[in-house]
Amino acid sequence: MMQAILNWYHTLTTKSKSVTVFSTTMLMASILFLFTTQQMGCKGREGMEPYAKSQQLIDRFIDSLKKPAKLEQKYFEVFKSQQKILSLRKDHYLELGILFFKNYYGVLILLMVYSCIGGVILFLIANSGWAGAGPGLKSLFLAVSLLIAFFAMFPTVFKQKENFDENLKQYMSYTKAELNIIDQLSKLDNPFYATINSIDENNKKVKVVFDSGLYYRSVDSIITLNNNVINNLTNYILNIDGKEVKVQRTFTG
Repeated sequence: MMQAILNWYHTLTTKSKSVTVFSTTMLMASILFLFTTQQMGCKGREGMEPYAKSQQLIDRFIDSLKKPAKLEQKYFEVFKSQQKILSLRKDHYLELGILFFKNYYGVLILLMVYSCIGGVILFLIANSGWAGAGPGLKSLFLAVSLLIAFFAMFPTVFKQKENFDENLKQYMSYTKAELNIIDQLSKLDNPFYATINSIDENNKKVKVVFDSGLYYRSVDSIITLNNNVINNLTNYILNIDGKEVKVQRTFTG
């Protein structure tokens, strides 16, 4: 099979050889990029597996959580809706974080691989000289040089590491907000929450009385607090620095 390909290659014209080598190199780089980023994506998900399992525990706990005895059902549904909003948005930041993670490390791996390949090609050209190098070797050198320049610019232009870090921070912030809702519902189920001391005029004794007004004022405040937290956390993180393209272009030019 390999011999047949070589025989076919030798029958091509000089221009066709150059185009074939260049196109094949770019195609192989695209396939390697997809394969490498897919592998890095799997590694990223493995690294985030403990957090994914903790999210499953949170969801199961919220779903199985009974309504606090003093809390009306409509208020309970508000708390659960807030948690669902936090959970869905948190998943969004997780997916974005994994996307930037796999692109960042996938490109770095390919940059190292093609830098090594480029060094070997440069050594071969240096021995024979540019004029003595064949069209295939020249095209291969050009293709690898372009790939190295692209892989070097990619992480800095699209700020892969910064975007990963920021999305992961948002993910953690949403987790804290979810846990706060669980804590709030636990406190609202406390039988001594929102109680006051009242004096029984007949027996002249102090008794504990539930104050529904105080209770629901606290509930309203907590719901408002959660809404403010959700609004403050809302942020689509995708940073791009186009200036890096100009810097790299100047350097390579």
